[in-house]
Amino acid sequence: MGKRWVALGMGVLGLAIVAAGCNGTSDEDEAGRGKGNDPGDLFDDPTLGNDPQGACGQVDVTFEQRIPYVALLVDQSGSMNENFGGGTRWEVMRDALLDQNNGIVKRLEDEVRFGLSLYTSQNGFEGGTCPMLTGVAADFGNYQKIRAVWDAAQPEDDTPTGESILAIAKQLQAIKDDDAPPKAIVLATDGHPDTCAQPDPQNGQQVSIDAAQQAFAMGIRTYVISVGDEIGDDHLQDMANAGAGLEVGGSMKATFYKALDQGQLEAAFDTIVDGVRDCIFTLDGEVVAGYEDQGVVVLDGEPLDKDDPDGWQLNSSKEVQLLGEACASIQDGEHKLSIDFPCGGYEPPPID
Repeated sequence: MGKRWVALGMGVLGLAIVAAGCNGTSDEDEAGRGKGNDPGDLFDDPTLGNDPQGACGQVDVTFEQRIPYVALLVDQSGSMNENFGGGTRWEVMRDALLDQNNGIVKRLEDEVRFGLSLYTSQNGFEGGTCPMLTGVAADFGNYQKIRAVWDAAQPEDDTPTGESILAIAKQLQAIKDDDAPPKAIVLATDGHPDTCAQPDPQNGQQVSIDAAQQAFAMGIRTYVISVGDEIGDDHLQDMANAGAGLEVGGSMKATFYKALDQGQLEAAFDTIVDGVRDCIFTLDGEVVAGYEDQGVVVLDGEPLDKDDPDGWQLNSSKEVQLLGEACASIQDGEHKLSIDFPCGGYEPPPID
């Protein structure tokens, strides 16, 4: 897989904001006159004085892509020891996440802030605490730490899914980041949930749904993967909707994932992590009032239509968002985005 665009930062991307010059000048024009990169040079060019509206040059804006926090919340219940296509569910899950060559955490540890939480209980509170969470906080370069935690663990007992979702959501909520990157929980479980108060029978479905809804209210999306086919589709759909902020039982259906072998499990993780990013770009200047509909946005050489479901929209004077297919297309690989506004339509930040 190619280098990801994780709204979420793998490096710095140049976003060209062009206030299409009243005089048509550009950086290359200035270079041709022997000008340097000092913005003050613009005001030394006598040709700019012919423009009664003032100088309208090109402004290049660079920014760091926002890097998501992804908490892998993995069921550590005893049923994870059951067979799953040549290995146990626990072993296959480990390979999907942590294989040295193909595991998603290894491949993307420098592009996504991965964390891991293994969750279980010992018959509710009989183990002393519930839920029992073992893990690593989300961060860059976390492969070795996550692998060490996994290798020291094994499947235990029960499945307090709801309480575990809520505990991890609170941990993610406590992370303060000025860039406001996406935060997500990826839940991988092989059975219906129980609760800390009642570990048997497995009737914790509503608690889990409530927890996913509370996490969403905190700004944290929950994705759900069924490892095997023991969880009913109705509950998986309810969990997917709750995690996406959709009405539980409503007509809109969020995607849930049911993996029946290692290949499907790997594909589910890849699809989810690719999608855990937004398509919002914060400008370092701002669009001038009255010019909102005059912008030209070009992605990889192709113009996008404003307010088109597969184009772009202006969320505010400082924020552009790609939509639909335009958003989906930048979620893998490297891409070039440029934005034009006519002369006087874009105000760059003040020069220090």
